[in-house]
Amino acid sequence: MTLLSRLRSFLRATVRRSRTDSEMDAELRFHLNARADDLTRTGLSREEAARRARIEFGGIEAAREECREARRANMLESLLLDVRFGARMLRKNPGFTCIAILTLALGIGANTAMFSIADAVLWRSMPYPHPGQLVVAGEVSLKNPDNSWGVTYPTFRDWQSRSTTFEYLAAILYDSRILRDGPEPVRIAGAAVTYDYFEVMGVAPIIGRVISASDDTAAAPPVVVLSHRMWAERFGSDPAIVGRTIHMARSTGINFTAIGVMPAGFDNGKTDYWVPVVRIIPPNFATRRDVWVFTTVGRLRSGRTVAQAQTEIEAITAQVRHDFPEASRGLVVRADSLRDSMSKDLRPALLVLLGAVGLVLLIACANLAALISVRAAGRGRELAVRAVLGAGRARLIAQLLTESALLSFLGGALGVALAYWATRSLALLSKDPRLLHAAINLPVLLFALAATVVTSILSSIAPALHGARETLNTRTGGHRRRARLQQSLVISEVALSLVLLVGAGLLFRSLRKVLDVDPGFRADHLLTMRVSLPATYTDGVQILQFYRAVPERLQSLPGISSASLVSWLPVAEGEPTGDITIEGRPAAPGANGGASFRRTLPNYFRMMGIPLVRGREFNDRDDGAHELVVIINERMARNFWPNQNDDPIGRRIKIGPPDRSPWLTIVGVVKDVHHTGLSDPIGYSIYDPLAQGVDTGMDLAVRTGGGDPAAAISAVRAELHRLEPAVLVDRVATMDQRIADSVSPRKLNLVLFGLFSGLALVLASIGLYGVVAYSVGQRTQEFGIRMALGAQRTDVVRLVLGQGIKLALAGTAIGVAFALALARLLTQLLYGVRPADPLTIVCVALLLTVVALAATWLPARRASRIAPTDALRSE
Repeated sequence: MTLLSRLRSFLRATVRRSRTDSEMDAELRFHLNARADDLTRTGLSREEAARRARIEFGGIEAAREECREARRANMLESLLLDVRFGARMLRKNPGFTCIAILTLALGIGANTAMFSIADAVLWRSMPYPHPGQLVVAGEVSLKNPDNSWGVTYPTFRDWQSRSTTFEYLAAILYDSRILRDGPEPVRIAGAAVTYDYFEVMGVAPIIGRVISASDDTAAAPPVVVLSHRMWAERFGSDPAIVGRTIHMARSTGINFTAIGVMPAGFDNGKTDYWVPVVRIIPPNFATRRDVWVFTTVGRLRSGRTVAQAQTEIEAITAQVRHDFPEASRGLVVRADSLRDSMSKDLRPALLVLLGAVGLVLLIACANLAALISVRAAGRGRELAVRAVLGAGRARLIAQLLTESALLSFLGGALGVALAYWATRSLALLSKDPRLLHAAINLPVLLFALAATVVTSILSSIAPALHGARETLNTRTGGHRRRARLQQSLVISEVALSLVLLVGAGLLFRSLRKVLDVDPGFRADHLLTMRVSLPATYTDGVQILQFYRAVPERLQSLPGISSASLVSWLPVAEGEPTGDITIEGRPAAPGANGGASFRRTLPNYFRMMGIPLVRGREFNDRDDGAHELVVIINERMARNFWPNQNDDPIGRRIKIGPPDRSPWLTIVGVVKDVHHTGLSDPIGYSIYDPLAQGVDTGMDLAVRTGGGDPAAAISAVRAELHRLEPAVLVDRVATMDQRIADSVSPRKLNLVLFGLFSGLALVLASIGLYGVVAYSVGQRTQEFGIRMALGAQRTDVVRLVLGQGIKLALAGTAIGVAFALALARLLTQLLYGVRPADPLTIVCVALLLTVVALAATWLPARRASRIAPTDALRSE
């Protein structure tokens, strides 16, 4: 019979069941009557002939079953019967069912949520045509490849003109401005781009047009392309926005003409506007090869690869460095796909967390397998009776697998619901806009389905095979096999739990190390905010007068002890840097490294609690009319003047291009400050007085006398607006909040890893409890005999506890080996802690031992209370 014929037979037998059965009955009756007729002709009576025909035939019902089996008609009916019977058995044991479904829901839900986030950040296709052709390129530090310097504008032009690998190549300079259209000013984040940018991205505007080559010239009028979000929120989705004048200020006010609006979600919603790059960069940037501030993004030609692009721009850059020595800073060229570039900061943590939830799912499978095995022990007699009545091994396995599949799919459905809630919660908790795109979409649902199927197979196959072996004659051997299976599963659970607990312990110790770092200043009772003057402030003297008046006015408010201003406060996302030149020490450009620089008021160091190590602080005479002075940090002093007799005070330095920067005299040395983050290495820092060069935007720090500094926000805002009604006050936060935000990714990693490891520990303890409790139930008679022969209750308790401890120790030993191997994957997430940290491993091993004792205490106590007479009668 061909495959098509068999399929037709199966469909006819399944879909047209009643008609097929009627035809089968008619055919069977025909054959019976024909045989009876034959027997009647031999001289038998009709009744006797019919009886013998039925005997020879073997029974109508048996014949029907054989025909259905031949046509595979029983397959669907058997499945439906198995599902119905399995549902009744699960409803009959609500405790087991609830625990099993919840266990699976937690495991599948956690994996689905993490997969949803990883899919959104790492794998989901970007909203650009042919996203695989998009490449980000720049120069990075050889010592720290994750620290991108970007590229200089002339080098970008060299790449653009000489490259044959890129179809388009664009430069981006991220920008920030103050939008003064609307009821109150607001800071907006944008980008200055070369006109090729929109060609690279391949996305057309929904209204108007994008920046063209004619817009990217100094003589062209200022134009701006708006994001969909900014168009909707600030301009009410006005369809006549094209041609409207937009007032966006930075150091000076510029009116831009809106020429277009991009679609929603373009650039992940991070950018509010795009302007021609010529409107942002100073004119001399076009020739300076010592300002690495531009990001480049390009679209590869068809058939070209990222590796080919990197090789090509490396060769171009090598020629540039040969022709222009000032362009060399010991950097290396790096090209990445846009997808990898956008996710490289989250990739290590996400991959580690995906591995962690995978281990949780394995533990959940092992736990469920142990629960099913224990439950099967109570059904041993039932399974044996079914086997004696003719059920084959395959039939028993099918029934047990069907019950497990029901559990898995119920757990999977609940897990998807939990994943939806968890995904939303994680996105809000992390405050990362990339996580807001995580959703329970079709790929995520397919992953959840695959996880459910795999979970069903892993958790049920071994118990089903063991359960199917149970017969009336082999129950004792079955108990021994089941005990070994349960013990193996528990040991696996403990081992995997230890791996997760070690990871959580390492992350916890790492976070404690970060929080114990001395930031170099007093962070308590400190309120911070950004203060930006309107574009009407163009005179340096006027700007300086305003900022000098701010501390005086604020210190007169109740509850405020001091205030000061600085161009960039500590724990900031970025900071301006420049090359260092030391007088009397000739060196190639960039050979001395770079230093960050900040402008401050004279009282800044005292207000922030930054100790003066040597020399003096700034005073009112440091105003630019006299000798230009600076204060440096300890690390810079130690590096360039390491000897005690070699005093940096009075030495002169330059910061920035040597041919365009003035000499600055060092008048003081202050303690090192962690400016970019507590876990970041301390670099060189230079401070100069605000009077030597003013900015229209400054960070304000206000120290309160006590209580919550956030309570002073309203009073400080009001006083600043009395000084200047048009001043913009934003980025308001306490310093404690700024520090907490800087370590929030580490906290999130710890919280997630802690939840996963805690869940694993609970599952392992449940599994250990179930195995020991099952063992106690099987050894009731043994305990009765021991106690009848004189054993004390403490002896029985010790015996049972020892069994649990042995399983825990076996799992711990295996888990330590795996933890030592897998902890290296956490290296990028750790600070100040080695992956093979002995203290963490010892503490986790002790914790597992305590949990094992707690999990086995109840079964041990129950075993010790068994009456010898009852135990001896139990069998």
